[in-house]
Amino acid sequence: MRSTLGVLRESVQKGGRVLWHPAPFLLLALFLVPTPGLDNKSLLGLPPLCPTKALFHLPCPGCGMSRSLVCCAHGELVRAFWLHPLGPVFFGLLIGAVVLRFFPRLQPSPKLLRVSSWVLIVLMLLLWVTRLLGWLPKPP
Repeated sequence: MRSTLGVLRESVQKGGRVLWHPAPFLLLALFLVPTPGLDNKSLLGLPPLCPTKALFHLPCPGCGMSRSLVCCAHGELVRAFWLHPLGPVFFGLLIGAVVLRFFPRLQPSPKLLRVSSWVLIVLMLLLWVTRLLGWLPKPP
């Protein structure tokens, strides 16, 4: 008996299309979640879910990203940028992933995807270091 992941992997390797893609569902969820409260500290009244912040009392590289993406979905771009400067960038990439899902002929080259992934990783780490050094404010 084959696992679901194995079937999906074989389908992709044989050139088949996977019908399910998480980007549209994630984008829909961002629109459905209400924006963070005025204190900007939580989504849906839940306590912070970041284990790095809970264990070490330090922000992680993605600290504030979820709240930033929700604010982007609701058109609050200044607030989104304040919570995480790369949040609007990732929101744009999420919209791009949804568009590419429905228009597969627009697929970027693998080299462009690889280079842009590394650029985003470096930017996330640089942002994290600047927050740890106090050059940029830490998210609440």
